[in-house]
Amino acid sequence: MRTFIAIELPTDIKQHLGDITRQLRRSDVHAGWVKPDNLHLTLKFLRDIDDSLLPQLAEQIDQCAKQQTAFHADLNGLGFFPSQKRPRILYAAIQEPLPLMRLAQQLDQLLAPLGFAPEQRFHPHITLARIKNRKNLEKLQQMANDIALRQTFAVTAISLFNSTLYSDGARYRALQRSLLREPGL
Repeated sequence: MRTFIAIELPTDIKQHLGDITRQLRRSDVHAGWVKPDNLHLTLKFLRDIDDSLLPQLAEQIDQCAKQQTAFHADLNGLGFFPSQKRPRILYAAIQEPLPLMRLAQQLDQLLAPLGFAPEQRFHPHITLARIKNRKNLEKLQQMANDIALRQTFAVTAISLFNSTLYSDGARYRALQRSLLREPGL
């Protein structure tokens, strides 16, 4: 089972990012655009795992959530990985990534005993598109640079997802949702 741990986005954020991607599609760049319903913020990709590992995994994710306090994340503009010159990914950027980085580090520590290697470099972001070639790329980059993305959303839970690949793209299903601690508790 192909799995990952992520933060689910509120509906209004998904809709707003969906509106942005609809605008950017007009650039006619050849890209795989993420459907609004599939938008999320990945904390850790786990790979294909055996179903028998799910209970232990769920327990560690719950433990991580109980140790972290809910917080707000700020979207601040669009960017390209690995660089503006050679982009492969178009993403929505996170302004102050420290709480997300702490969350990812905590997951790494708790999941290491289960055989999951720590992330090499965690860069919190929301993938909007996977760029296939450079045709019309400059137009996409200009359009992306002109968009003033400023949105805030509450991060109140982390979720374990199953990812299934189909001919029309991936479909994600939440297997578990673990609530973060409320502030002040």
